[in-house]
Amino acid sequence: MQVQQGGAGVKHSYVFKGKKCICAKGTGGQTVLNLWETEELTEFHDAELAQATKEINAIFERVQKNNRDPNRTASLIEFKNRHLMVWASYGHVTPFDDDETIIKAFKLKAKK
Repeated sequence: MQVQQGGAGVKHSYVFKGKKCICAKGTGGQTVLNLWETEELTEFHDAELAQATKEINAIFERVQKNNRDPNRTASLIEFKNRHLMVWASYGHVTPFDDDETIIKAFKLKAKK
């Protein structure tokens, strides 16, 4: 299985199954790990926040680089407006996926 993450505008939900955190298309609650960086400093994102963002992203990148399990990726999940960093697996099918993905996953016959 190849680890997949959502692109821009794709919401993911998380589920705990056994000892694993699974993230898949859904209504929200899971965030792609890296923080946004800005092209220029602003009043709301000054030099101190820009530097902190770079440092946090460098930590995230180091953690992911040291990951020895290709079936998981570091992610953030949200609970009660706070984030938790988790190892999550992706690529699971949900009702939020497109019809073609669901048809293929369940091996459905085409309508006649």
